[in-house]
Amino acid sequence: MPFELRILRGPRALCGALVALWVVGCGGDDAAGDGGGGQSGGGGGSSSCGLAALGDPTKPIELQVTARGADLVSKEIGEGAQVPMILPPQGGRVMFIGARATNIEPCAVEINGTLRDLSNGEVRVDGRKMNLKATSDGWGTSTDTDISTFAMIPTCPNQWAATDVFGTTFELELSLTAKNGQKASKKMSIVPVCGEPANEAECKCQCTKGYTLGKTCN
Repeated sequence: MPFELRILRGPRALCGALVALWVVGCGGDDAAGDGGGGQSGGGGGSSSCGLAALGDPTKPIELQVTARGADLVSKEIGEGAQVPMILPPQGGRVMFIGARATNIEPCAVEINGTLRDLSNGEVRVDGRKMNLKATSDGWGTSTDTDISTFAMIPTCPNQWAATDVFGTTFELELSLTAKNGQKASKKMSIVPVCGEPANEAECKCQCTKGYTLGKTCN
């Protein structure tokens, strides 16, 4: 289509010129999507974020649940595990719950964590999209140096649980959903604990049953 340049004057001409520039300058739908987890790329699938498939994506996803401690290192957790509650950048206390998985496309994976009070049914949840970091054994993990690749489940201030959060058994569920719709989840009973000895007094204060906002914690 030939381009025709016309010299127009007045406010209406200026408006038309701006619209024309906007149309010419707009891109298509090929922009990268939200990769989540602070990772580059993230459109989903190995071709969009540059990461190869983990294991065999035609098989069911294998999932392990991890928790990141105050030492910035993740460890696998299972039934009855003590899970550290850590002071996050936004304040309060959270559990950094991560994933280790195989047989999955690692790009733009949805990670969702839920902590449930078994006595009153109240829940605390967190979810996000992230890219799994490949390891040498064909699995992929949340990245210890990037907290946004973890489900950061808020636990305290405790205005929701019927008991103290620390030292009490709760139900933890972690789920992963791949870009192609594959899902895997694990549910287990865990015991939250204050994971930073230097801040233990404040943690226990904020995580006590009936804590009220504004209460001073020494």
